[in-house]
Amino acid sequence: MSSTTEEYYAKVGVLLFDGADLLDFAGPMEVLSHVLHNHNPDDPDPMFKIETMARTPTIRSTLTVKVDHLLEDAVKDLAEYDMLVVPGGPPSVIQPLLEGSAEVDVIRRFATLPLPSSQKPRILFSVCTGAFLLGGAGILAGMTVTTHHRGVDVLREICARFNDKNDSPTTVVHKRYIDGGYLPGDAVSLVTAGGVSSGLDATFHVVRELAGADMATFVSRLMEYDWNELEK
Repeated sequence: MSSTTEEYYAKVGVLLFDGADLLDFAGPMEVLSHVLHNHNPDDPDPMFKIETMARTPTIRSTLTVKVDHLLEDAVKDLAEYDMLVVPGGPPSVIQPLLEGSAEVDVIRRFATLPLPSSQKPRILFSVCTGAFLLGGAGILAGMTVTTHHRGVDVLREICARFNDKNDSPTTVVHKRYIDGGYLPGDAVSLVTAGGVSSGLDATFHVVRELAGADMATFVSRLMEYDWNELEK
């Protein structure tokens, strides 16, 4: 985790692109921001420092979003991030990014980063069809993942196409979210969420794991959101 003299932060990068679904990234950012705003300075569990990154200074989702860092700059400091959030979007947006895009390259780089100095694994977190981009990075072999219910078969096809042919196949199921465990190397853990609002449940799971069950429960009550605590 990144640190200051007094407080500890889990630095979260949110990967954005034109056409990204708004709730896919705004939902997780909202949950994590409440952890930051309600953190007890004496609590050793981390807060979350959230930064967005994209190829262009602004991206167009349901609205125009100004990003914090250009992708070409963020990738130079990728090792500073403890979590990377990958939203989804319509197939017409995601499919062109699958092969040779800067977004997929960032995902692949993040997935192979070494264990940070904190010795706490990084988290790669996709929402909805964001899992398609993980599949395009060829990093899901042998993993169990989820995506939007209408994209399950498509994700299987993407993984079969981009996985190394000698690796185990990817298991794709439909659930609200799945904590898939560690990617090879045990330095990055994988969390995938189903369609759109599922990203909220997955984010509360991450908060519970990193900042404790009490904080997750507190934030869910603050947001008046009845979150599904179990992978369903």
